Amino acid sequence: MSTITSGGPFAYASSLAIDVATMSLVPEADTVRNETRLVFDRITAQLESKGASLDDVIKTTCYLRDESYLAEFIEAYDQVFPSHSPATHIAILGIAGNCRVQIEVVATRTIPSAVNTLDREESQ
Repeated sequence: MSTITSGGPFAYASSLAIDVATMSLVPEADTVRNETRLVFDRITAQLESKGASLDDVIKTTCYLRDESYLAEFIEAYDQVFPSHSPATHIAILGIAGNCRVQIEVVATRTIPSAVNTLDREESQ
């Protein structure tokens, strides 16, 4: 499940590795590392649909179900951002289904100056 909202020079994307039909963690998210990678793959696709990429991310908000996942999550997170470090906030709290990771990002994007509308799409 992913959501993308964009307006002006910003794109806001969020995702988690959930199957919306079952509201359960998808099978390929068998470790926190793989779940983190999958979430970022989904966010990457959402950002690209709005003319942005992970290189454009300036802030992340990351939610983990349990503090014990933190080290494995940070290892995977650092692989996603090898060349820059967006501002990051990590919170420990309950997440939908049996997911362990949920991530939201804010990215800057280059758009034609004539475009300044807010649009919202939801996808799986």
